[in-house]
Amino acid sequence: MSAADPSLHPIRRSIGPGEIHFKLRAAARKGELFAVEAEYRPRRGWDVKKTRHLGLFGGWIGGASGDFLRTQREEFHHFRQHLTATDADMSFVVPLRDPADGYHAYQLAGVKVVGARTQTLEFERWFEDAPALDAGFGLRCETAELRGFVRPSGLGPHPLRGSLPLWPTLTNVDLEFTPVNVPELRLFDALQKHHWDGWRQTRPQVWPGGQTVVLQHTNSPVVWREHGYNPFPAGAEPPLARPLPPQGVLPGVQLEVYWPKGDSLDFPETRFDGDVDLVSVPLGKLPPRAAELLVQSVCLRPGQEPGSWSAKEWKEFEDILPEIERPLTVEMVPSEGNPSALRVRRQAGFMEPWICLFLTSYDQERRYAVTSLLVRPEPWMGPLPE
Repeated sequence: MSAADPSLHPIRRSIGPGEIHFKLRAAARKGELFAVEAEYRPRRGWDVKKTRHLGLFGGWIGGASGDFLRTQREEFHHFRQHLTATDADMSFVVPLRDPADGYHAYQLAGVKVVGARTQTLEFERWFEDAPALDAGFGLRCETAELRGFVRPSGLGPHPLRGSLPLWPTLTNVDLEFTPVNVPELRLFDALQKHHWDGWRQTRPQVWPGGQTVVLQHTNSPVVWREHGYNPFPAGAEPPLARPLPPQGVLPGVQLEVYWPKGDSLDFPETRFDGDVDLVSVPLGKLPPRAAELLVQSVCLRPGQEPGSWSAKEWKEFEDILPEIERPLTVEMVPSEGNPSALRVRRQAGFMEPWICLFLTSYDQERRYAVTSLLVRPEPWMGPLPE
């Protein structure tokens, strides 16, 4: 059960004295310096450490407040360790109760491990008892032990939401660190479109699992809709089987372009980390199973990176697409500030929406990063950004 006050410990249960022994295998280089930061929070409101100050100089040196007696609440306290890896493993111990004088009523709320290979690895998702997690996470939770392997980019789904688990009876953590380098596939970046450059954009429209923003340049009839899918659910968001974008948006599509005029369309923010495969199909001829696979690519699945497919899913998608000549030419061209950017050219047969998927392999070709572009020849009929 979560505490009602977010400043208190995540669970109401009292955690007794003791410690957790951590071993993260293959997480460091021999001799590497790494840091461990433990955060402690009080379980009850009356456990909060308070410091009272006399406001003798209120309104002058002491600030605008005229309170004679001020109370400062210490809602959390940190205990930091700086350690050296003696081999490829990180080994350390974290007390379950704050070891600092005056903070013994504060109990462990989270652990952050910061290293060259781990970057920032967090243990902050609290449970009342050892959780029964989906096998895809690769974690085995027993009464006193957490074992298995950790793939940080696959921790996004419920109930972990990007962080490793903790529970009151846990005393031993033994995990193998198995990260993967996920290549970036970027066609368009709304954050690089600025008002002073002539771009206008709407406030993000938030929906379960993501958000949508509409953009247009003042000198162009082209309208862009960028659909962003959350890498992990917000804390208050209920578990979702699939994202629920606005009506009329095919789940899985990440960028829509309404392109009623012009011979070519440039994407100067393009970034492809590696060789890229391209497939395309008219939206009206997209097989139902292919549409479902597209949805799966942006669903949060335990142990898997969002915006990706397994090699098996990619082969299935490719095999079921109809063979149709594409009325769009897609090429890489030099661009200012970017050695190569994407350019799409239209041909006479471009009369209906086409969906284009760009993929690149990673994890020794076991998985593929996926991004999608839906190009429409019709004008945007919705509200325009001001």
